[in-house]
Amino acid sequence: MKPESLTEIKKELKSINPTELVEICFKLAKFKKENKEFLHYLLYESEFPLDYAEKVKSSLQPSLESLNKSNYLKMKELRKQLRIVTKHIRYTSSIEVEITLLTWFATMMVNYADVRLSNKALFALFTRQLEKIHKSFARLHDDLQLDYSGSYIALLDQAEKFISGFHKEKYTL
Repeated sequence: MKPESLTEIKKELKSINPTELVEICFKLAKFKKENKEFLHYLLYESEFPLDYAEKVKSSLQPSLESLNKSNYLKMKELRKQLRIVTKHIRYTSSIEVEITLLTWFATMMVNYADVRLSNKALFALFTRQLEKIHKSFARLHDDLQLDYSGSYIALLDQAEKFISGFHKEKYTL
């Protein structure tokens, strides 16, 4: 069975009365955890997306601070946390939140994941995050670029200091 297009669904939702629409939203929230989380974001957190990003950071901080020592398990944990970060970035659809969360995640990797050039998978994960942040800066308004560039430059300086073989020139703005 092929679902209808988004435009068709939008037309149909406009024709439904509000009480039925509430019931549909309630059924969606019961169906899947992500739908419930997204509905929570839309109802309670969407007015202040940067505050929401701070809540996401505080909820993920303990797990990133206590990463496993085994490289294999560390990578699994980091990928899981990155999936969670990416999910929350999608909820907000905000470039500022994307840059904030990705910069924070990369900083946490430098601080707690023992990133080094000899561990290719971990180093590649870190550099991919830097590339994502770099691409996000291009979509950000010029005035906001100055606000967020400070934390990004601090991340690059810290990475160059603690990660042997890392050269920040490739990632500078």
